[in-house]
Amino acid sequence: MSRKFWLLLAVAALLAASFAAGVLAAKKSSENRVKYITRGLDYLHARQGDTGGFGSAENTAMAAMGAVASGERMGNSAWHVKGKNPFDYLQSTDLVASSTSIDVNNAPVYYARLIMAYVAMDRAGTIGTAGSRGVNLLNLLLSYQNTTDGSPTKGAFAPSLPSIDSAVRTTSWAILAMHNAGVSQSDSRYQLAEAWLANQQNYEAGGSGDGGFPSSELGGASDALDTALAYQALSINDPGGTIWGWTPSAAMSFLKSSQKASGGFSAAAGGTTDGEATSAGIQMIVASGGNPDGTDWRVGIDTPVTALHHLQEANGSYRSSSGSHMRPVIVTSWALVALNDEPFTTYPKNFGPAHKAFKFRPIFHTISPKNGAKFKTHIVLIRATYTDFFPKGTGIKPSACRLYVDDKNKSKPADIGKYGLHLQLKNVPNGDHKYRIELSDQAGNKKVVERKFTVAVPTPTPTYTPTTQPTTQPTYIPPVYPTHTATTKPYTPTPTPTPTPYQSITPYPYSPSPTSSGGPIVTGSPVPSPSTSASPAGAGAEGGGGSAAGFVGGTLLAMLPIGAAISYLLLHRKEELLDTASQGAVLSGGGSAWERFKHTLARSKDLTRPSSRE
Repeated sequence: MSRKFWLLLAVAALLAASFAAGVLAAKKSSENRVKYITRGLDYLHARQGDTGGFGSAENTAMAAMGAVASGERMGNSAWHVKGKNPFDYLQSTDLVASSTSIDVNNAPVYYARLIMAYVAMDRAGTIGTAGSRGVNLLNLLLSYQNTTDGSPTKGAFAPSLPSIDSAVRTTSWAILAMHNAGVSQSDSRYQLAEAWLANQQNYEAGGSGDGGFPSSELGGASDALDTALAYQALSINDPGGTIWGWTPSAAMSFLKSSQKASGGFSAAAGGTTDGEATSAGIQMIVASGGNPDGTDWRVGIDTPVTALHHLQEANGSYRSSSGSHMRPVIVTSWALVALNDEPFTTYPKNFGPAHKAFKFRPIFHTISPKNGAKFKTHIVLIRATYTDFFPKGTGIKPSACRLYVDDKNKSKPADIGKYGLHLQLKNVPNGDHKYRIELSDQAGNKKVVERKFTVAVPTPTPTYTPTTQPTTQPTYIPPVYPTHTATTKPYTPTPTPTPTPYQSITPYPYSPSPTSSGGPIVTGSPVPSPSTSASPAGAGAEGGGGSAAGFVGGTLLAMLPIGAAISYLLLHRKEELLDTASQGAVLSGGGSAWERFKHTLARSKDLTRPSSRE
């Protein structure tokens, strides 16, 4: 292979390695932002309004500084709301009128923060034409400086001159703003301010004093917040204190002595841990070359950095103190600057490299039904999965999420969690429908999606289906027959057959019965009367009648079996005679069968008649 080929191959490899290193560095840079920073950004995003600002000019200025210190850029689409960003908001605002609003308690500090915000947004060139009135912010700031010759407060900045109230704090912010706006350190007004500020340190060359700075002027109680701001303002041009005669080490010793058990700092002596004071203290330590999260600043297990972490709320904002949540946008923005190790000695004049914009709004992974979906069933399942980049983001807040179906709130029956939601709809009628999901994170950022779907269940052709009656065993009810009155039908005798002509019949020889010639012969003793009463001797005819009745009753009882037998024989004989009589035959012995039958009956009556006693 030629040398030219190898040269091209080496150049390609070098470019590839350079590109990979750049991608890795960018990824690492983005990943270096801890959750305390990204959650703070999450909160700031939620506070940004449709105008691009954060409710007021001062809030917007501080929010811009906090976001840029975290690697964000205000020109990025992530910081545009309806096409407007924080810079657009400030430029459309009457900044002079806003300086007198109820939210502003120190006008020169307000102007100093606006100047630094314009620098952070890379709009330093418009400081002279700021706001809707195109004012010069630096000139407005300088108008609050005392330049009177012979005055003991010459060079100082204060909100209400000639009052010197809050002069140390105001002068510190003014110096920081002039420095970041590009004012030369040799400028007389700049030097006047530094000279006056250096003389306000509560410390003498002999070692008397605590070494801190008060809020207003020399002799007042020193506090961590004003000491940290004065330290940063003076160390820009005189880090060793040789020019203006201040003692940086004494100021650092005071800051250490005022550190709280929480690891943070208070805004006033004896106060609780304060968000702004702790942020300023971290900046002071960084400006001095120290490590605010190192062992030198550890109290127990806490440091100024962890103390600031403890002040962060679930929505990403930072409290001004453990018991107060005043000025959340300002406190949060200042905390972001400090946690990014950005002291005002160099920031925002040098705001560092940009990071990939933080994705602050909740993001959907999956959503169903898809837009325009069609269903052939009356049951529809709405599902979604999502994230808020937790733990980098503040996380989804289920109680603030909403689900609407056909403009009706269905959030309550829906199952809404931190990572997904679902709702089963039943009996959805045919036609077009829509649903809307509103996600919200803990900071208040929202993500809204709306989808449409159609339910078209075919209407079946009606067919006749016989009604099936349940099979049951009938209860048997016996028939009720009507009661008929028995009616005796008249007897219709069977016609007597016409007798055949007379024929001669040979009679049987007749032998008369031994008893047929006379009456029956009764023998035996008389049966005594059943009566137990004795008849008196010589009784008359009435007594004899009673004996006769007893005799007749006994005889009848004795003859009952004999009578039954005779009756059977007579009946049998009667049937034979009747049969013969019906034929008109004449029996031997004289007379017809009928005549002889009647004669026999007469004789049987005589047999059964009891004989009377003479």
